[in-house]
Amino acid sequence: MMKETKKSLKIYFIVVAAFGFYSSFSLILANSDMETNLSGLVIFVLSSIFLYYGLKLYDYLENSPKTLINFVKIVFGIDVLIYLLIGKVIHAVLMGLLAWYLVLNIKRLSNEIIEAKKENKLPN
Repeated sequence: MMKETKKSLKIYFIVVAAFGFYSSFSLILANSDMETNLSGLVIFVLSSIFLYYGLKLYDYLENSPKTLINFVKIVFGIDVLIYLLIGKVIHAVLMGLLAWYLVLNIKRLSNEIIEAKKENKLPN
């Protein structure tokens, strides 16, 4: 399995946020119905949270990895549910696998930071 680094995971969160912002603005500027605008707003909010976690990733990996894990589980859980509801099972499975991959890497990186601190390899 591929192993993410702290830097690559941070970039991932920021890139997801950028794509989300693009998607949300596309929906909102399409000047469509209320449901489309609401979807764009929800995507904008989730993208803002992804950006925040991306910018603060190192702090969350060290001090509160469960917050990151719960966020990933919630967002990807919603995605999986939506894909299942519209009948796109393959997309749902891929999103589930991506969430699992991210959670494993968040846990691993967090444990590495904690172990390094215990061994006094990182400054407090």
